[in-house]
Amino acid sequence: MFGWQTVSRVTATLNVWYWILLSFPLLALGSELTCPKDCKNNLIQNVYPSNSSNCDRIPMSCLRLTNSQTVYQTCHYGQNVTLQYEYVEDCDQYIPKECRSVNKRKSLCKFCFQMKEDTYTCKNDKHDCNPKSSGPERFTVVSCEVKPEVFCNGKRVFKRQVECSFVTGKKWGLAVVLSVTLGGFGADRFYLGYWREGLGKLFSFGGFGVWTIVDIVLISIGYVGPADHSLYIYS
Repeated sequence: MFGWQTVSRVTATLNVWYWILLSFPLLALGSELTCPKDCKNNLIQNVYPSNSSNCDRIPMSCLRLTNSQTVYQTCHYGQNVTLQYEYVEDCDQYIPKECRSVNKRKSLCKFCFQMKEDTYTCKNDKHDCNPKSSGPERFTVVSCEVKPEVFCNGKRVFKRQVECSFVTGKKWGLAVVLSVTLGGFGADRFYLGYWREGLGKLFSFGGFGVWTIVDIVLISIGYVGPADHSLYIYS
């Protein structure tokens, strides 16, 4: 019994060392590939097929700025500045040949959150606001990020207050059709999420026709929308 236990322990130890030694080449290979994955993905999407005008679209993840600190400390707000950079190690092999000699790019003396709206994207997927409100509920705070190729000062991800605008799949055209055809049974109200009003229309035969006609008008002009305050899809 003692012999079999010894053999089992030796076998387990050898297996451990086998996998450790096997992993060394993989670790060495990973240390050589220092070019960020975002750099290669953005180059494929935005730069290739390459031409001279696309050199300005090489993303920040491929670059290392060399004079940004000095430039941003001495420039005035809104002033045109020229930033110098070098390519991140191992990324130069993915850069188009005509761009490898380019190491300057013009930008503006601004923080990232001060850039124009077409230079960043925001994720407006919050549903805790009301786009139809005239008060503070009309606005929400979202997370924004400047585009990969944009040069700016400060954090590239920032918060911004924007108007509430989200959709949950409710179509205006379908709501109108349901109101006209099955409004007397409350189908339009059920579709929009007003199940209490839907039950009221169902058991009152559309308010004896009056409620049905009123809803056709209100839904047609967009006054009555989805119960979750989302916007209609008009396409």
